[in-house]
Amino acid sequence: MKFVFDDRQPHQLEAIDAVVDLFRGQPTDADALSTVLVRDGDDTPTSPRRSGGQGEPGIDLADEIGAVGNSLFLDTSTLLENLQQVQDRNGLEVAESLVDGLQFDVEMETGTGKTYVYLRTIFELAKRYAFRKFIILVPSVAIREGINTSIELMREHVRVLYPEQPFDAFVYSGKKPEEVRSFATSTGVQVMVMTIASLRGDKNNRIIHQRHDRLNGLKPIEFLRAVRPVVIMDEPQNMESLLSQSAVGELNPLCTLRYSATHRTTRNTVYRLDPVDAHELGLVKQIVVAEAIQDGETTAPSIKLLKVRNKPSFQAQLELVVSGRGGSLTRARRWVTLGVDLEDVTRNPAYGGSWRIDEISLEPEYITLTNHPGKLLVGESIGGASGGIYREMIRETIREHLRKATQARPEGIKVISLFFIDKVANYLGSGNNNLDADGDFARWFDQILNEERNKNPDWAATVPGQARDLRSGYFAQMPKGKGTTKTVTFVDSSGTTKKDDDAYELIMRDKSRLLSEDEPVQFIFSHSALREGWDNPNVFQICTLREMGGETERRQTIGRGLRLPVNQAGERRADQSLAQLTVIANESYREFAAGLQAEYKNANVAIGHVREGEFARIIVSDDTGEHRLGFARSKEIHEHLQQTSFIDADGTVQPSFRPDVPGFTLQLPHPYKVIEGEVIDRITTCVSGITRPRTKRVSRRLNKQIYSTSEFERFWETITARTTYRVSIERRKLIDATVSAIRDAPAISPLQIRVTRAGMEITRGGPKTVEQATQSSVLPREYPLPDIVGQLQETISLTRQTIIDILIESGRLPDFLANPNDFTVMVRNAIDMHLSSILVDGIQYEKIHGSIYELRDLQADGMAEKDHFIDQLYQVKNTKKTDFDYVIYDSEVERQFAELLDSREDIRLFMKLPERFRIDTPVGPYHPDWAIVKVENGAERIYMIHDTKGTLDPAKRRPSENAKIAAARRHFAAIGVNYEVGAPGGWAL
Repeated sequence: MKFVFDDRQPHQLEAIDAVVDLFRGQPTDADALSTVLVRDGDDTPTSPRRSGGQGEPGIDLADEIGAVGNSLFLDTSTLLENLQQVQDRNGLEVAESLVDGLQFDVEMETGTGKTYVYLRTIFELAKRYAFRKFIILVPSVAIREGINTSIELMREHVRVLYPEQPFDAFVYSGKKPEEVRSFATSTGVQVMVMTIASLRGDKNNRIIHQRHDRLNGLKPIEFLRAVRPVVIMDEPQNMESLLSQSAVGELNPLCTLRYSATHRTTRNTVYRLDPVDAHELGLVKQIVVAEAIQDGETTAPSIKLLKVRNKPSFQAQLELVVSGRGGSLTRARRWVTLGVDLEDVTRNPAYGGSWRIDEISLEPEYITLTNHPGKLLVGESIGGASGGIYREMIRETIREHLRKATQARPEGIKVISLFFIDKVANYLGSGNNNLDADGDFARWFDQILNEERNKNPDWAATVPGQARDLRSGYFAQMPKGKGTTKTVTFVDSSGTTKKDDDAYELIMRDKSRLLSEDEPVQFIFSHSALREGWDNPNVFQICTLREMGGETERRQTIGRGLRLPVNQAGERRADQSLAQLTVIANESYREFAAGLQAEYKNANVAIGHVREGEFARIIVSDDTGEHRLGFARSKEIHEHLQQTSFIDADGTVQPSFRPDVPGFTLQLPHPYKVIEGEVIDRITTCVSGITRPRTKRVSRRLNKQIYSTSEFERFWETITARTTYRVSIERRKLIDATVSAIRDAPAISPLQIRVTRAGMEITRGGPKTVEQATQSSVLPREYPLPDIVGQLQETISLTRQTIIDILIESGRLPDFLANPNDFTVMVRNAIDMHLSSILVDGIQYEKIHGSIYELRDLQADGMAEKDHFIDQLYQVKNTKKTDFDYVIYDSEVERQFAELLDSREDIRLFMKLPERFRIDTPVGPYHPDWAIVKVENGAERIYMIHDTKGTLDPAKRRPSENAKIAAARRHFAAIGVNYEVGAPGGWAL
């Protein structure tokens, strides 16, 4: 299979020109002018020299070697001017000076052809400026192998494009150091690929710094330094250490070109194509997320280790099943310390029996538990239903694979699925290789694949063959023994070790073969997250059979499959109905999207705001022809949008940006009016959801005079009067009503694994998701049953016998067996609903001495008022009518009511009641909204307590809310205060 390369992709040509134009003004025949003379950063002519012995003058090393090197005849000021022009046209902030010398960054999203771009750039630099010597420096064997493969795949393509540029490319090896001689002395284009370890490695691979007889007693590094190579760093964020930077400097580079999707430190950026740009331009696959999460909680203890730390003390963050209010079970994160009893942390009796933390380790990160053998590593979990979830994730991956293969096979496209697993043992089991693998993941895969193919003849015909022949595992290897007894075992690893390099090298060697339909393997299992350097254009499914962790986990995960697919002819296919990457994750697609957006923001990807250079690539016309607007003029538009309040200083879009309103205009100054439509379009892509004003805070001012008047004192004493209540309940009435409600309640779904597919669109406003399909399967009943009577007793003040009578008479105990937690919650809600109404029916309030909220406490709380968000405050117009100049509101209904009270002439005083103003009811404390003094007939004052609701229809409110309202009526009636409930269109004033 041969890849077909498109040499006219605009984004790639722009990236190539961004680097090549840095050297505008360099003579095209520089090699003929000088092969020795070069200039360093302070414009001083220099050439590589080697010191002789004691008293011996320096020897010109380039002459001694006969090196044919790169020569640069531009001074620093010219290079800076070229950089500024490149940055301006590409919408990048224009630098005032060079950062760290001649180092230039090119940022390109994974899957958009970064390797192709810098290989093409090599030949453009050779063609235009006679640069001949290039070193591609990489952080790992995986990337080295990938580049070597790409060079071979592109060899014919390059010969067609640059027939006058013969070239040699090779991988540097300490076993053949003499190859550096031909690299240094050749007059053709030379490309050397080497790992950073070759320069800064341990004593076993520092060969590059050792003298060799085959090099006339010189060091390999001296040959490289003599030619002043152009150094191309692939994934430089993995080579940022001082040791690595020093090693790069030893190469004496003419310049350093740094290519990555995720630069950690930026230096003189000349081109940027971030994830949003890549998706908007259709350069990568669209993302679909399929979630597999459990509906409902089992009562089995579940422990997942998320993080460990030693500040302020050794602690571990766990995800546990916690008993919440009312006894409902939910998953929650808790930080715990050594020796803690997890039953105390969770209040969940399932953790009874001494589940304690015995050890917390930072390096490596793990904990040990009293009731669990071995170590629990970060990201690992025990208990719960993770096995059932993983099984359904495998099923969804297989289904998606078969669906996609049925669609793609007629197009000549082979579909590949990738599984990231938590432990090698979960795949291999007791086996030693792919053929005898019998771990859970391998067994489940084989079984499920056969099940799904048996359901659909088309799937069986599209993906034929034995299940074990269709899957393969790539894991880090550990050799044991010697000679004839030597064996190889597969081990878990971190993804950053030498053992991982072996696994990645295997994958890289098979990269093109995996794309061929002659190769049966379609499903790949790998232990660690594949690092930069390995991806495959025909990966359509990625299943994460482990927890998402780390700050870049989601971005790295999708990066393994973002490339556009290719068919058997090697042609790239950009059809978006086909070019979709499905990530099957054990978290909700909303969580995945939110996590991915957070990772983008952490990597300084512009999400959710308008950048200063947002409009730089808009094409404009003037007397000189068509060209890009550029960063400087884009910044002028950005400043205008701030001045006119369409965006704030951070670029956040403001509510005044309403392009949907007829006649809307940005009021752009004259030179830019012609591009207003394009400017509006660019701003629109940066908006995520409904725009709202940037959050601001203000401090409310207290009107102290109101609290000090005798009239207010009488008012406050009246409305805060204390009461007591007593309740009588008819037991039989409660049982009958509750049993009837439980019988009529909707069916309880059994515990199940739900798989939801959602399309994800990466936009400048952030990832957006749309559900596409969902399915579920019942979770096998392999969990203990809780003490439902005891749980209900803890949250409801009923006798044990009354609860038992309700459960038995309901006739729905089988639902308890199928889904204990949901059934318990349903029963508790049914009891709460009828108990509330029965309690209120039998309640009697009596006024007693005292106040529920003393005036002195109100005054103290008012003085202690803190800042509030401005978008939660209503600014009062008649400030003498209330206690603060801003009224806090929690909803649009409350804001409307505050505005009404402020404008009504018959309202003498109104105030939003503080949180501490609460009355006791049988169904919990009740906090009314407003206290009002109303004037009628010019003299009579009526004290009112008012509650604002969204509706006056009790059927549309919660039963407990209705019960509290009914109790409040009786409380305020007992103290002689009017109490009303109002809603928009029905204010009771």
